[in-house]
Amino acid sequence: MRSLILWCFLTIALFNISAQSDFRPGCIITNSLDTLQGLVDYRSELRNMKICTYKDSDEAPSKEFLPGDIYGYRYNTGKFYVSKEIKSDELNDTVFVEFLLKGISNLYYYKNTVYSAYFIESENDELLELRSKEIEFEKDGHVFTKRDNRYLGLLSYALADCPEIRKDIVQADLSHKSLIQITRKYHDYKCGDEACVVYEKKLPVLKIQLKPLIGYSLSHIAFDNSELGQADFQMSSSPFAGLALNFIVPRLNEKLTFLLNLAVNKDYFYGTTFQSDVNSEVHSYYHFYNSNLISSFSLKYTYPKGKFRPDLFVGLYGNSILKSNTKIYSEKVSNNRVYTSEKTLDIFKTFNSGITGGFGIEYKLLKKFRAFSNFSFLYGVNTQNYGLETTFTSYRLSTGLTF
Repeated sequence: MRSLILWCFLTIALFNISAQSDFRPGCIITNSLDTLQGLVDYRSELRNMKICTYKDSDEAPSKEFLPGDIYGYRYNTGKFYVSKEIKSDELNDTVFVEFLLKGISNLYYYKNTVYSAYFIESENDELLELRSKEIEFEKDGHVFTKRDNRYLGLLSYALADCPEIRKDIVQADLSHKSLIQITRKYHDYKCGDEACVVYEKKLPVLKIQLKPLIGYSLSHIAFDNSELGQADFQMSSSPFAGLALNFIVPRLNEKLTFLLNLAVNKDYFYGTTFQSDVNSEVHSYYHFYNSNLISSFSLKYTYPKGKFRPDLFVGLYGNSILKSNTKIYSEKVSNNRVYTSEKTLDIFKTFNSGITGGFGIEYKLLKKFRAFSNFSFLYGVNTQNYGLETTFTSYRLSTGLTF
């Protein structure tokens, strides 16, 4: 229960801070086509198509503009959005659409949580919706589904006066790259004197950062439902080394990333118990040696500006015990005699899991390299062999480089 509450708390906190503003150089274009240079809030694609937040300078108050309040807005090194009135079966509203290409026929893109479509605009301002629907059909008493390709007919209609690209239209798919290529070819055939303008910012589908690291851990283990629960185990302290992979999906969100972390270390847990009655005393000594491969998968938020960039992450971890050596020594004193015994038990399962979280900071070291330092914790409750229940807690400090 405690881990569930902690997990929920950290997840909510992470998503709350992900809504933090990120103002970047850009401009807004008024309905009278005046351009005002300033700073535009950089958010996710879905939010960018709902609202524009702008301010004249870092110190100035921000202003919010809805679709129709302005002609459009643009980031100096990024995307361009304009207001358009969309009338279709799925959407009847004025929204911000992404301006992909300006030419004889303009190309736009729009997306919300349940609907997405491309739009091609002809010289007479006719706006045609290009999208694909899933349709059902019945055959031999069975119901099947497939994607329709009616967008090809609309695209052929919009570009009908250019037979040179007819073969390209038949092979077109609903993607930025494919539709920009066709619209650009159409413009080049129809208007050789003036080049079209492509506004699309080419973002990679996925970027992976390599983050080799070293660190130090303090770990504690406790047993809850056996005589081991009476043992007071000392903390294990050990160095570790590993590699983190930070997966960035720029087209979705540059501030929220997925962090995969792998590290190896060794834990040594030492604990004792003492039992006595009228006739005897028993001292028990527990020595647990574990070699671990700890992997974690977290959702990470990084503040996007400045030389020093704080981050916060939360996720799940798994501990694969590569090697385990457990020894239990007992000394029984009875009638002035000492009896000793030693035994080895296979206590730990080879895999344990739990939650993880932490915070850190990245800082620019050289032009292409950044250094980082992180503090993280691991918390897991697991059932081991012989029905033993363990609570594992680890505090870890690490540092490394980002490539």
